[in-house]
Amino acid sequence: MLSRVNIGNKLAMLMVALSLVLIAMLSSLFYTQFDTALRERVMLQLSSVKQLKIVKIKNELTDRMTAFQDVLTSPKEALEETNEVFSHLLLYESIPDTIMGLNLDITPEDLHDKVIMKDITPININREITICLAAKVEDKYMIAIAEVPEVQDILLERTGLGQTGESYIVGSDYKLRTKSRFFTQNPREIEVKTQGVTRALKDQPGEDLIIDYRGTEVFSSFEKIEIGDLKWVILSEINHQEALFPLNQLRTNLIYILIIILIFVLLVSYFLSQMIVSPILTMEKTLMDMSKGLLNTVSYNDKRQDEIGRMFIALKKLVSALRETTVFANKIGSGNFDAEYIPLSNEDRMGSALIQMKEKLRAFKENEELLLKENQRSILNGEEKERSRLSKEMHDGLGPLLTTLRMNLQAAGLNSNTKKLLLERLDETIGEVRRMSNNLMPNVLVDFGAGEAIGNLLKQIEENFSIRILYKNDMPAESDIDDDIHIALYRIAQESINNAIKHSKATELKVSMSEFDDHVGFFIADNGVGFDMEQSPSGNGIRNMKERVKLANGTIDIRTSKKGTTIEVEIPLQ
Repeated sequence: MLSRVNIGNKLAMLMVALSLVLIAMLSSLFYTQFDTALRERVMLQLSSVKQLKIVKIKNELTDRMTAFQDVLTSPKEALEETNEVFSHLLLYESIPDTIMGLNLDITPEDLHDKVIMKDITPININREITICLAAKVEDKYMIAIAEVPEVQDILLERTGLGQTGESYIVGSDYKLRTKSRFFTQNPREIEVKTQGVTRALKDQPGEDLIIDYRGTEVFSSFEKIEIGDLKWVILSEINHQEALFPLNQLRTNLIYILIIILIFVLLVSYFLSQMIVSPILTMEKTLMDMSKGLLNTVSYNDKRQDEIGRMFIALKKLVSALRETTVFANKIGSGNFDAEYIPLSNEDRMGSALIQMKEKLRAFKENEELLLKENQRSILNGEEKERSRLSKEMHDGLGPLLTTLRMNLQAAGLNSNTKKLLLERLDETIGEVRRMSNNLMPNVLVDFGAGEAIGNLLKQIEENFSIRILYKNDMPAESDIDDDIHIALYRIAQESINNAIKHSKATELKVSMSEFDDHVGFFIADNGVGFDMEQSPSGNGIRNMKERVKLANGTIDIRTSKKGTTIEVEIPLQ
């Protein structure tokens, strides 16, 4: 049965189908080489056509030059005879500006010991290419005008240029000198400032794929024709699309071949997929689900005994192990560092790594909590020390100064009303300094502990606010409780009492302090309106109370409703 066939053989059959891809690659390589060869052939053909036309054009121009030189050997006889080569032939005393309406633009210096040939084809008249030949004969000037229609005939020969090819001549002024196959207007009105003309005028002849004067992409062969003062550029061109038509036909044939091969490959792939690809796709889907974190049950054919069957068995075991690992990881992530995990084997590196991670996370959490407590404790201790320092400075420094100021004020010879007003303001200032000093660090807290300090705080509040206060202090007169606990209890009481006064709208406040064998307790209750724990304006104060209780390893219980709020704190003594 095929299910018993080695997977290597199955993959070999699949490679047979994939070899068709190689055929496509070879076809692409053949297409590229054919494209290169065809382009080279087109360029070579255009170069040959151009060279042939250059030879013919130079022959025509040479014939005019030879005929003019014959005239110069016997100018008088030549002027008396009828000349069929030149449309105008005369001997002038001086060089005229125009002849037959044609601008010569020739100076005597131009004719110094030489014969010149010049392109004087008119710009605004649609006529054949016209050249002027001039030479100095003794003290006079022999000037001949000749049209060269043969040049146009030579260029109109399209042999080797296909249906869209043409050859044309451009002057040094970038204007056409010969008729265009595609435009009927005067060629001298058409500007041809293409890449080919520009390069040819710079003595850089060659062949290239350029944009012609119509804006069409063409293969072009270009070269400068220079005879005397006559400078032209001849270009032989053919449309890119027509030149590469055989390549397009080849491309179409290759597409047909590739379509046929593709159909064959699809048929082969269909049969192979039933035997190999289908289970691989199933395995791929399972692996993709696993990559997304989905550990679905793996289904496979138990009858398969080849490598694929064994791979599915291993995959099923892997999914089961990952599920157990996920459960274990979730327990660790939720902070359950007592969770157990049994490695699959001695080689189970991931399981061993998870167990090590659990232990490290446990140790890290413990160290983090310890470090956090130490940091918070250091901050609070620093705050309390700063409070104590400020309180002492205000009491020992600012207090005596204000008292001295009062004595000096009493002894001052001031108006009785003014003195009385100043003394009242000074007494208020002294009272405020004492209150601030007491709030920072009450002396009674240092001397007699939190119970007495909270009692004094409540007396001040009762004197300044219209609220009924019931306070019970069960703290012993002499207690071995650590000073840090006294301070923590006082600050908690100070914060909770302050919140009750400011926010609860309470009319009655019940407070108690109690010391037991193993812990000390603080209790406060009001009959106010309560508050929302999540949106309370005193949220920072509640957080500060919780942090102080946590640092003292104690517990805090806050209950609030529309009928009031109760806060109960217990701090262990050991």
